[in-house]
Amino acid sequence: MQIVSPSVRVKNIGFAHTAATVALTAILINAHVFIPLNTADADERNAFVYDSEIDAAPTDTGAAWAVGDKIYWDNTNKVFTKTATSNTLVGYALEAKGSSAAVSGLIAFNSFAA
Repeated sequence: MQIVSPSVRVKNIGFAHTAATVALTAILINAHVFIPLNTADADERNAFVYDSEIDAAPTDTGAAWAVGDKIYWDNTNKVFTKTATSNTLVGYALEAKGSSAAVSGLIAFNSFAA
């Protein structure tokens, strides 16, 4: 996954999370999805992105995306998806994605999209 917004437009916050984090691997915290900027141990302070454009994020296959589609985080499979059921809204597709693609095009990501 890549953070592609210009750095002045990437919104992030620093805090310590109770679980270890891996850089640029989305994580669900209190019903919101955040993207840690660094790899960190549990209870170690880290920076977490909550608003940015992202690209090349892991996605499910089998469904094409169109510009403007709602995008959700599937925490069970650790992928972005169009499937709303049991998943967390995280933004909107800014680029189309073919049904066989395993990574996304551009997504307008926002932890507080819902």
